Amino acid sequence: MDDVKQPAEPGHAPDPATLRALVDLAPDGIFVTDPALRITFVNKAGCRLLGYGCQEIIGMTVMDLVSEEDLDRVGSVKEEMLRGNAHVGEWRARRKDGTWLALEVHAKFLPDGHLQAIARDISERKANDAERDTLLQKTESDRQWLRTLVETLPLAVMLFRPDGQVYFNRRTEALLGMTLLPDRGSAQYASGIHFPDGRPVPPDRIVSARVMRDGETVIGEEYLYVRPDGSRVPVLVSAAPLKDADGRVVGVVGAFQDMSEHMRLEQAVRANERLLQSIFDILPVGVYVADRTGSLVRANPAGERIWGGTRLVTLERYGEYKAWHVDTGKPFETDEWGMTRAIKRGETSRGELVRIQSFDGALKTILHSAAPLRDENGEIAGGIVVIEDITALHEAQEKQRASEQLMRAVIDLIPVGVWITDREGNITLANPAGERIWGGVRYVGVEGYPEYRAWWAETGEPIEAEEWAASRAVRYGETSHSELIRIQTFDGSFKTVINWAAPIRSDAGEIVGAVAVNEDVTSLMRVEEQLRQAVRDREEILAIVSHDLRNPLNALMVAATAAERKARMLPGGEPVQQLAESLVDMSRRMAGLVDDLLAIAVAGNGGQSMLSFAPVAPSGLLGRAADAARPLAARQRLELVLDVKEELPMVAADSDRILRVLANLLDNAMKFTTPPGRITLAAERTNGTVRFSVANTGPALPPEQLETMFKPFWQAGRDRRGAGLGLSICRSVVEAHGGSIWAEPALGQRVRVCFVLPRAVGM
Repeated sequence: MDDVKQPAEPGHAPDPATLRALVDLAPDGIFVTDPALRITFVNKAGCRLLGYGCQEIIGMTVMDLVSEEDLDRVGSVKEEMLRGNAHVGEWRARRKDGTWLALEVHAKFLPDGHLQAIARDISERKANDAERDTLLQKTESDRQWLRTLVETLPLAVMLFRPDGQVYFNRRTEALLGMTLLPDRGSAQYASGIHFPDGRPVPPDRIVSARVMRDGETVIGEEYLYVRPDGSRVPVLVSAAPLKDADGRVVGVVGAFQDMSEHMRLEQAVRANERLLQSIFDILPVGVYVADRTGSLVRANPAGERIWGGTRLVTLERYGEYKAWHVDTGKPFETDEWGMTRAIKRGETSRGELVRIQSFDGALKTILHSAAPLRDENGEIAGGIVVIEDITALHEAQEKQRASEQLMRAVIDLIPVGVWITDREGNITLANPAGERIWGGVRYVGVEGYPEYRAWWAETGEPIEAEEWAASRAVRYGETSHSELIRIQTFDGSFKTVINWAAPIRSDAGEIVGAVAVNEDVTSLMRVEEQLRQAVRDREEILAIVSHDLRNPLNALMVAATAAERKARMLPGGEPVQQLAESLVDMSRRMAGLVDDLLAIAVAGNGGQSMLSFAPVAPSGLLGRAADAARPLAARQRLELVLDVKEELPMVAADSDRILRVLANLLDNAMKFTTPPGRITLAAERTNGTVRFSVANTGPALPPEQLETMFKPFWQAGRDRRGAGLGLSICRSVVEAHGGSIWAEPALGQRVRVCFVLPRAVGM
């Protein structure tokens, strides 16, 4: 560091090529325009800022790049600069990708009318020195280039003369923290120069003095400068002699760099390297790095875990890593590895499935990606590989694929139509049965559903697109069951189908599609209608026949009863009395059969519509049933027990029909109870119902008979008394009341038959 303050000598300025190289290496964007603000030059940093190729920018105007709000002030700023004033301001520029970039722009017009501007991205670096914004302004003369360079370099630059004069840029005063006078030389700041350990530098050892005296070049010596305010600045000093044609030193140029930020950045870089190493070590994926020859030089712990170890081998020994192509099973050759292709051909590969055998013998499936590493010149300097162990995922995917294939095979074999839609309702799959039902398939979205012509079977109204069950499933998450619809197939025929649909949901519950099922019930509906007609005909005949039989049977019973009484009073009338009793018994049985036929007609015609419901006391029903059965029980030497332990709520019932149920159960019990035996008639309160039961003593019935005894025409053992309709009729009547009936084993009993009836409303 010496004396003097004047511009650098023109003869010592760098050549234009050097200056252009410096401009291209500048970190800020440098732009030159003609007087019409059309860009004629831009450096590489400017191209990077705006995201354009340099040739794309040449020819564009400033107005093409600035925002609309900045466009209005272009004219006023230009006029200000034409008056000789430099402009420093913030602007918004549109990048090639359409995003906006905030820039700090330093610009001025040169004497030749060209505009020079330096643009800096201030979105991240607003605090950078203002001098850098005017770095390397373009000029047609070497002197202008040099002056612009010196003034805008982020360095303190000084030119020392043998006479003690010193020239300096503004950065020098900022670095030294003081105002310099050109004619006072280095003496004005020499006392602040120290070695890095804090020792003062003797005047004859100051760099500018040494270079001026010895003609030596000094590169990158470190010093500590203490400013007048006491602050300390680490400084990197470089200096070179300026010699005339005879080799005499005629000056010294020195460059002084404030290393405070550099040292801070170095510390940050080291910290960043430690951070990157930590990240490298904890990454859950394996990472391998190779040099430009393909030799593996680095691997992280995850890579070692995946491979069961690490071998940092050369490219020629990649075969030690055993691997196969998943799709073909073919072993990997050295040239097929992603690292080889990256280093030899600059190829990037992503997500390749590879089957490997790790060094511990385990077989795994990995996801393999590779890319070349390039130096600052774009040359391949190495390669990087990233691997991820997806063994479990791959096996799960294989199982899922197998499951999907199985599901598709099952769907194809299902005899009903199956339709799958996506989350938008678009039909994506239909099985063969569905195609047969509809006579074809239309893979359409909801808006195309009207191509499937259908009507509601109940109303005959057409089914709109949004009314289809599949549409409701994907839109509202609705599940539909057994919707009866009439369709016209694509071949024109009409059919009746039952339609179901439900939403398909992800694990998170999100609707991702729908499944619909069609069952062709055309033939079934036809047969069902025929059966219904046959049942109606049968029930009508039964009702007519039973009604027509009741009157003559009643008359026969009355006549037989009268004959019995008269024969009892006549001497020698015993044969007539026995005949009359036989007629009464047969008439009673015939009347019971007629009642059975009427009960079948009641159940077959809808049950409840032919019943007369009223609140009835269960104890009254049991008492009447027991009174009617006691004479016959006494004649058969059977004990009839009535068991009602509590006050029971009323039930809603047709008392005549329930009495008939109880009579059938008691008659059946007496028929199969061996004297002397016991029959128990009971009732008890249950949850919302009253439970009635009839139990009789005797050998227990086999379990299979308990399940079948309520079927029509069932008879116990070889007994053929009666038509076998009694228990079947009991079930029909009880179910018509909204109840249920069953048989169950009971300790010491042949069987216990139970039925429940709902309580009367409010009881």
